[in-house]
Amino acid sequence: MKNRLIQFVLLAAVSAGSASCLGDMDIIQKSKITTSNMWLDEGDATGALYGMYHQFRATFQTAMIYWGDYRAGTFTNGAGGSGSADKMFNNALDSSETKGTNWGSSYTTINNANLILRHVPDIAFSDENQKNLILANAHFVRAYTYYNIVRVWGDAPLLLEGFESSDNDLQPSRSDAALIYEQVARDIDDALRLMPASAADCTIATRSAVQMLKADYNLWLYQTREGGDDALTAADEALAEVFKDSRLDLIGSYADIFDITKKNNAEIILTLHFGQGEYEGGYAETYLIPQTRFHSASEHIETHVKLMTANDQRFIFSPSLVELLYKDERDTRTPVSYGDWTDEEEGYRYTWVNKFAGKWADNKRYFISDLPLYRYAEALLFKAEIENERGNVPTALTYLNRVAKRAYGIDNYYTASDYHSFKESLMTEYLKEFAGEGKSWWNYIRLGYAFTKIESLRGRQNETNILLWPITTACMNENPNIRQTVGYN
Repeated sequence: MKNRLIQFVLLAAVSAGSASCLGDMDIIQKSKITTSNMWLDEGDATGALYGMYHQFRATFQTAMIYWGDYRAGTFTNGAGGSGSADKMFNNALDSSETKGTNWGSSYTTINNANLILRHVPDIAFSDENQKNLILANAHFVRAYTYYNIVRVWGDAPLLLEGFESSDNDLQPSRSDAALIYEQVARDIDDALRLMPASAADCTIATRSAVQMLKADYNLWLYQTREGGDDALTAADEALAEVFKDSRLDLIGSYADIFDITKKNNAEIILTLHFGQGEYEGGYAETYLIPQTRFHSASEHIETHVKLMTANDQRFIFSPSLVELLYKDERDTRTPVSYGDWTDEEEGYRYTWVNKFAGKWADNKRYFISDLPLYRYAEALLFKAEIENERGNVPTALTYLNRVAKRAYGIDNYYTASDYHSFKESLMTEYLKEFAGEGKSWWNYIRLGYAFTKIESLRGRQNETNILLWPITTACMNENPNIRQTVGYN
C-alpha cells in the first residue's frame, strides 16, 4: 500500500511539473508508472485517493490565502518586505504577477480527480462503501477546485477526462464560466449521491463537507450571479444537513480550534492536514519573526514571541484589520490570531500573525498546524446570512450571536434591527472570526462590499473584470489557445 501511494504521489508530481499551464505537455513516465500497473485493485484506488489529496493540499496551502485574503486589504508588508505581493495588496495585478495567477497546480489536482473517476468504477471492491467514498471525494475535489477557478478567473478550460500521456489534446481554450458553474453543481450532486453516511475523516471530504461546499456555492450564486430563491433555498437545505451532523459543534474555546494537540475537533468540517516529518508547508512560514530579527533573550521565544528559522516576515495583518481585532478588548480571538509584544528592557516590539504557527522544538519551527477549509462557525454565519436575506433579522441574530458569544463571553452581543446594519455586523464577524483563513475576499464580494470597504478598489467598480485575476504570461506562452482575462494585459 505504501509503495502504491508513493507511485500516485510521484505521478502527481510529474504531472505538476509538465502540466503547469495546460500547454504542450510532454509526459514521460521514466518510473514506468503506467495505466496497466496503477489501477489494478482497491489498494491502488485508495492510493490514488490520498495521492489526489496530496496534490489538493499542495495547491490550496498557498492558493487559499492568495485568492482569499491578499486582495482584501487585510494584509500588508511584513518586516522583511512583501516578497513581491504588492500587486495583490494594491489590486494592481497584471500578467507579470506570478503569485496566484498560474492555474497549473489546480488543473493537476483536477486531473488527479479525473483519473479516479475514469478508472475506479472498473475496479472490484470488497466493500462498495469504500469505492463510493473514493468516487465521491474525486467529485468533491473537482467541484471545489473548479469552484475556486471560476471565481478567480471566470472563463477557464473545462477538462473532465483524465490525461496520462502527451497523446491527449492538452491545449484547450477557455470555456464560458456558466459551464463551469454548472459542472460544479453536477459534481456536488454526484458527491452527495455517492458519499457514505459513515465517512467521518475531516482530512478528506464527508457528507457535511460536501454540504458546506453546496451552501457556499449556492450563496455565491444567490449574491453574485442572480441565483434567486432557488439558490438560497439550496444553501439553506445544505446547512440543515450540516447541523444534523452529531459529530460537529461550535466548541467552547476559539484557541482550541487551532491547537495542534486538539486537531480534528468538533469545529472542523474539512481541513488540510500537516504532520511533522510528513508534509509541512502552508503560508504561515511567512508570518512569524525570523531569528535574524529577534533581539531579545531566548526565554521569550514562544512565551512571548513566535519565531521561525528560515525566510523572513513578508506578510502581516494590515493596520485596519489589527484595529478591528483590538476594537473590543473582550474578544478572545485577538491573541489567537495576532501576536504583539514589546520587550521593554531591550526596547524592541514584535508583531506577527499568530494562527497556524505549529510548534517550536529543538530550536526549530515545525509548521504542522492544519489549515481549515470549512468549520462549524462558518455554517452558523452562512445561516445568519441566509436569514438576513429573507428578512428574518431576529432569527439571523441568533446564529450570529452564537459565534459572538464564544468570542466575547456575553449574550446578544449584536442587536442590529434591520437588513443593512445586520449585514455590517455580519461582515465584521466574518473578518474577525476567520482572520488569516483565506475568507475575507470572498465575503467582501459576496456581501457587496468590495468597492466600498477595500481601499484599493474604491471607485473602480466600472473596471472590466477587476474582481477576477489575470493569467500569468508563462501560461499563455505555453498554450496559444489561452487568451488573457478581458480587462488585463
